[in-house]
Amino acid sequence: MKGLIRNNFYAMEGNMGISFIVAAFLAIMPVFLKNSSFIPIILAIQIFIFVVNTGTSLHADTTAKWNKYERILPVKSSEPILAKYISFVILILLGVAMSLLTLFCAAAAGIILNLADLAAGYGYGLTLSGISIGIMYPVMLKTGTDKNELILIFSAFGSVGIRLGTAFVLSPWTEGMNLQHPLVNILSALAALVIFAGSYFASLGIYRHKEFY
Repeated sequence: MKGLIRNNFYAMEGNMGISFIVAAFLAIMPVFLKNSSFIPIILAIQIFIFVVNTGTSLHADTTAKWNKYERILPVKSSEPILAKYISFVILILLGVAMSLLTLFCAAAAGIILNLADLAAGYGYGLTLSGISIGIMYPVMLKTGTDKNELILIFSAFGSVGIRLGTAFVLSPWTEGMNLQHPLVNILSALAALVIFAGSYFASLGIYRHKEFY
C-alpha cells in the first residue's frame, strides 16, 4: 500500500512543487492586503490547489501504462483504488496545512479573524475539493485522461453548482440564499463526503471491470 501511495505522489512530483510555491505566496498575502475579507478565498484556493495535481498523476499513470502493470502486483484488487483515495485525502490535508500558515501571517499582520469567515473558507475549500475529486476520478478512470483539464473544470463547476443548489434549497431557513451560512457549510460538506465515499465504490467497480492496454 505504501508503495502505491508513493507512486501516486511520484507521478505528480513536479507539479507539487508549484502547488507549494503558490500556496506559500497566497499565505503571505494577508501581510500586504490587511483585509480579512480575502482570507476565506485564500483558504479555499490553498486547499483546492493541491487537488488540481490529481489529473497530472492520472495522466502520468496512463502514459506509463502503470494501470496495466498494477494488475499483476501481489496486492488485492481494491488496494490501488484505495491508495488513490488515500492520496487524495493527503493532498487535501496538505492544503489545510498550508492554510494554517495563512492564519499565522494574518495574525502577525494584526488582522482580526472572524470565525464565520474561516468556517466559510474551509467549508468551501473542502467541499470544492471533495466533490471535484468525487466527480473527476471515476470519469477519468472510465473515459481516459486525454481531456483531464476539461474534466477537472467541469468537476469544479459541478461542485460550485451543488453548493449553490444547497444554498437555494436552504434559503427559506438561512435568510435568503446565503452561501456563508453555517447550515449551508455543514450540508455542503456532508454532500461532499457522501459523493467522495460513493466515488470510491464507483471507481472500484470501474477498475475491476476495465481492460487496460
